[in-house]
Amino acid sequence: MRVLAGLLTAFLLFTCSFQQLAAQDDGIEESAMPKKAEQWYNKANEYYLYEKYADAKNLLLKTVKKYPRFAKAYARLGEIHWKLNEYAEARAAYLKILNISNTPGNVFMVNYSVGKLWLEERNFEEASHAFTAALNVNTPERWKDKRTQAEWWLENARFAAHAIKNPVPFNPILLDSTVNSRHDEYLPMVTADEEMLVFTRRFKSNVDANEDFFFSTKDSDTSAWNMAIEMDRPINSPANEGAICISPDGKRLFFAANGRPDSEGGFDLYYCMKSGNTWKGPYNLGTPVNTPAWESQPSISADGRWLYFCSRRKGGYGGIDLWVSYLSDNNYWTEPVNLGPNINSPKDEQSPFIHPDNQTLYFSSNGHIGMGGADLYVVRRDSTGKWSKPENLGYPINTPDTENGLIVNARGNRAYYSSFNKDFGLDIYYFNLPKAVQPNYVTYVKGTVFDDISRKKLSATIELIDLETGKTLQQTVSDPVNGEFLVTLPSGKNYMYNVSKTDYLFFSENFSLKDNNPDKPYLLNIALKPIQKDKKDDKPVWNVGQSVVLKNVFFDTDSYQLQPASFSELDRLVKLLQDYPSLKVEIGGHTDNVGTREYNQKLSANRAKAVYDYLVEKGIPAKQLSHKGYADTKPIAGNDTEAGRAANRRTEFTILDGVTSQQLSQPQNGSSVVNKSLLGNSANLLKNALAPANEQTTPQPPANKEKDSKEKPR
Repeated sequence: MRVLAGLLTAFLLFTCSFQQLAAQDDGIEESAMPKKAEQWYNKANEYYLYEKYADAKNLLLKTVKKYPRFAKAYARLGEIHWKLNEYAEARAAYLKILNISNTPGNVFMVNYSVGKLWLEERNFEEASHAFTAALNVNTPERWKDKRTQAEWWLENARFAAHAIKNPVPFNPILLDSTVNSRHDEYLPMVTADEEMLVFTRRFKSNVDANEDFFFSTKDSDTSAWNMAIEMDRPINSPANEGAICISPDGKRLFFAANGRPDSEGGFDLYYCMKSGNTWKGPYNLGTPVNTPAWESQPSISADGRWLYFCSRRKGGYGGIDLWVSYLSDNNYWTEPVNLGPNINSPKDEQSPFIHPDNQTLYFSSNGHIGMGGADLYVVRRDSTGKWSKPENLGYPINTPDTENGLIVNARGNRAYYSSFNKDFGLDIYYFNLPKAVQPNYVTYVKGTVFDDISRKKLSATIELIDLETGKTLQQTVSDPVNGEFLVTLPSGKNYMYNVSKTDYLFFSENFSLKDNNPDKPYLLNIALKPIQKDKKDDKPVWNVGQSVVLKNVFFDTDSYQLQPASFSELDRLVKLLQDYPSLKVEIGGHTDNVGTREYNQKLSANRAKAVYDYLVEKGIPAKQLSHKGYADTKPIAGNDTEAGRAANRRTEFTILDGVTSQQLSQPQNGSSVVNKSLLGNSANLLKNALAPANEQTTPQPPANKEKDSKEKPR
């Protein structure tokens, strides 16, 4: 089975089944006919079964001419006209039945069939009238399912009529010939920075109509897509590949394939990991994600934890359902969970796409009210994890034909999808997504981690935290070859990040995306300082007297109550002290010069004690720690600006002793040396980041505005 066929089969079968229902013999009520009439009718049915529609039509026309009250013959004639796309003739044939016998059953079946024919011609107003007429008559209980179908199509007709009168903005633009070709291109996916596009290509000249994966990168000078390149083996194989997904950071591929030796049966899901410019894998995701049934069309969340896909496995609500599996802390995919009857219908749901905001899901369905075929929908997840009611993307994004495979860029304003091009078949387009169906705006942060001394690129763990809530939003690992990483984050907020690697001193900073240009990424270059070792015994060499500012430790204004956003930073210090139990440090509290010296001394001492208490509570022996308040006696910046005062309001730790010591002379002015030994000189590395205030009513990087002389004591 191939992806393209899978996307269309459900819709085609669905349409044909209604054509058959419209002319079922048990739906037509009439008097007995002469034997000759039945013979001609049966012969016409024989032609019909062998798809000799012209012969069947001619014989039925002869039959109804001689026997004009032969209702079943008109019903079959109407169906044959339908199959030959002769819609007006089909309606006329069906309506003849009511001239013969207008029983409730005949009225229902004729109007139902006429309604379906109006849908074929996209006349939704007339279709609504016909379905309404069908439902206005009483029918036998055994026709309950038929009435349900009529109600369904009436709702679709009314929706389509309204949607066409109220179209949404839509101007699709065909991607260049560097991506599209004379073959079929579909199921596109882009990275968060829109620098890479992956998609499926189906070769028309291939006898087996084989599907393979291709990718295109953006030209850095022109922003045009470069010539698409076929992915190497073993990602592509002599067997069939299906839908492909690339993670927002461009480091992971998930795709569907069949016919591989490690298959669980049918189409299975596979993944690859990128290292530098090389893909490792593919690896079968295995059970419980894959089953002997059909799994395809994966979509991975930005944090890499949630894998959405569609499957025909048992336990669903219809034919093809949407499922999700969670990557546990021990790196195993959990038992997939069905997204439930709010999203999954008794029919088919396909092509899920979870936006990088991790709250907005797009998918295709022929089981929700829409334009009549398979339409595109969006649902949004609230804070409780509940999905909203599916919202149709509107006309003309959706049409009475089949739409599927839509994805949306990280910013949320541009969508990519595939559609039929009359000259070349399926091609990939993009368009501006209407605001009403856009996801939450998401931006991205790109960076590189390297050794501060050797400049070698490093694989390190990067943790990003919402400053307001203290919640860890993303955790990723930089590439071991080029040290690069990319994470997506909601815009308009303040964040902090921690970077750690074994045998290196941890690094922390904070930054704001409130005023960041949405067209430009936030760039970070992070230099990690290696822990110096004694060449004789390989023990750490500590810089005694060195002070390190804890930039992500925060207190409420005029308070020594630690804010939750501080815990991640302090936990890094906990780990450092646990890893090196001979290391002894002093926790120092500092203020600016606003307020009295007595007040500031007490506040700074209490804040230092609060950090000390946290570390002890986390299991650090008291003998490794001491604490002291310094008030405003050790400024690291001028107190004549708010930015300077914010820098002076800080918590830091000073190395008192270690396994081995390297004594440093104290700064001549008594000020602390900031982030030189343990955290690196972040001020030189992050040009756009402001030094954080260590007290905040609402956590945020310090404002640039100067406060007046009546500023409260800190």
